[in-house]
Amino acid sequence: MKAVIISGGKEPSKDILFKEIKDANLIIGADKGCEVLYKYNITPDYILGDFDSADANIINSLENKAKRKIKFKREKDYTDTEIAYNLAVEKGATEIILLGATGTRYDHSLSNFGLMLRGLRKSILVKVIDDNNYIFLIDKPRTLYGNIGDTISFHAYCEEVKNFNINGAKYNLSNYNLKLGDSLTTSNEFMEEKINITFDSGIVMVLYTKD
Repeated sequence: MKAVIISGGKEPSKDILFKEIKDANLIIGADKGCEVLYKYNITPDYILGDFDSADANIINSLENKAKRKIKFKREKDYTDTEIAYNLAVEKGATEIILLGATGTRYDHSLSNFGLMLRGLRKSILVKVIDDNNYIFLIDKPRTLYGNIGDTISFHAYCEEVKNFNINGAKYNLSNYNLKLGDSLTTSNEFMEEKINITFDSGIVMVLYTKD
């Protein structure tokens, strides 16, 4: 089951938005992210948040269309995106796409990256997607696909990824212990349409990026 959450960060492009919602089973607007849904006349299943940053007229309009509006106090223990994530998990999502989850507020961006880890621990694939980045976490070897020339980067999302190997990329790597904050695996490139990465233990952040 695929859930798409639209949050109040950098607005996703129309192409990305419609690509992700076309096969979504659940669409959730989180606070200011509701304005994106309104802009493109998309009816969400739920709208939620404290609505401190969203246009009140837009929220009122969507409230009449969405299955349910869930309002929280501004002083709360969770961000609007995390509340939306929890709702998606409660509804049985096995894949969660976070749009509008990055932007000028790095504190919110980092919190949203943390949702990828929470999802991984529940065997839920959580992806953060914007116009320049496609990001997710893995904890086991993987074959990754892309177009020749695409940029891809890897970062340790734990203290250390042991015996990390990259095969099929412009810059291959063998038996490297990739540590948190290590920049060695930044900005690699597809030389064919697939790259194989293997490692013994740890968590890897995979980033497809473009300018």
